[in-house]
Amino acid sequence: MVYSRNVAALADCLLEGDVQKSWLLIAIYIEEGHSSTDIYTFLTEAMYEIGKRWQENKISVADEHLATATCDYVLTRFQLSQHQLLQRHRALLFCIEGEEHYLGIKMIAGLMREQGWEVKNLGASLPLPFALKSIERWDPDVVCLSVSQVHLLPDLQKYIAEIENMPQSPLVLVGSWLLNTHDLSASGSSKTIFINHIQAFKDWLLINNKESSTQDKMLAMGEEI
Repeated sequence: MVYSRNVAALADCLLEGDVQKSWLLIAIYIEEGHSSTDIYTFLTEAMYEIGKRWQENKISVADEHLATATCDYVLTRFQLSQHQLLQRHRALLFCIEGEEHYLGIKMIAGLMREQGWEVKNLGASLPLPFALKSIERWDPDVVCLSVSQVHLLPDLQKYIAEIENMPQSPLVLVGSWLLNTHDLSASGSSKTIFINHIQAFKDWLLINNKESSTQDKMLAMGEEI
């Protein structure tokens, strides 16, 4: 109940465009000992609340845009305050063309940097040819795609197919709240990873980093031998 009130309060502050009050609520949450994942979930729930109000015609598109800009500021301030490990892997992130909701991949990018990933976040609505060119030029280990609109799912399938067929063969990871209500497995191959929540991504990230650390230790032992 208290958490719900806090989410509503944060949504109100974001809609007002009040960066100071918004940051104060986040700062209090940090002081209580919550993790980065908790902070991102808190912000996500507030933005979901804002989206719900928009669907119910309680706020305008302009209100939603102001809230998004304010949330973006808070996210940036939070991420700049976090300690980052030495970079060991590369990840390229973007929203597919037509998808303008970019805050989710910004949160994902923040978590990856904290865990020692070199990250390039190409933002919202990236056309497929530019995505392929960026992958070819930068050669990331993982490509993270974001989509939140049902009518874009056929395009998502094209993105995944093209990326997985590239010589670089990066791992494709798709983040989408649509996974809570839709089966997106047909949009990708058996190699595609679908993630519906920031905590699920954090779990995957920790497992991946643990496996990589083990491989590095084995290589180091081999060199010593």
